Amino acid sequence: MTSAILFDIDGTLLYAKGLGRPAFAEAFQEAYGITADFSDISFVGATDTAIIRDLAAQFGVASPPDREEHFFIALTERLDPRLRADNAIHVYPGVTGFLNALTSSGKILGVVTGNIRTTAWSKLIHAKLAPHFSFGSYACDHANRDELARIACERARQRGAVARLLVGDTPNDIQAAHAAGLPCLAVATGWISAAALREAGADAVVEDFTNLETLMPLIERYCHD
Repeated sequence: MTSAILFDIDGTLLYAKGLGRPAFAEAFQEAYGITADFSDISFVGATDTAIIRDLAAQFGVASPPDREEHFFIALTERLDPRLRADNAIHVYPGVTGFLNALTSSGKILGVVTGNIRTTAWSKLIHAKLAPHFSFGSYACDHANRDELARIACERARQRGAVARLLVGDTPNDIQAAHAAGLPCLAVATGWISAAALREAGADAVVEDFTNLETLMPLIERYCHD
């Protein structure tokens, strides 16, 4: 059966240069009526849904589905124009070549991301990576990243594929992969060191995606069609 490989987005494939923070603050103010400081909030390994629920709880306001949907719409409206600017997104070295090699070898690729669906695809589109991916799971599906990994595995099965590997840059990605019964290839492209990723239990760790001679044998170790 065809192998599917799952990827985190932010910190793994690309960096949106902090553009999400002001968009997040504006959307939260519109949907929740609260001006909040997002400068000290960590987005690393988190999901958008968990962040807004935690913040709403801190301010003592409810976060029902209709308010969250209002936030999701507002976030998309505020983030997408920022991502359209020249050089708004930095794609990490080797990413495009690695994705090309995977799709050329017959793998299908999906995402497991803390972004909501619309902002995830906005980032992939503006980074010119979207054609490589055909499915995913998103913060609007579930607030918990472990559950998102399980959802993505099911969506791979619906496409006649078996998820074999999750690629990410944080301990949360490693935990999510293992919760879904997958090995994790951790990459130190984000904010976590290779040593910390090994300590967190990654099945394999690479510094970046530039060395296909190292990466492709790793992929074949886990992907056995």
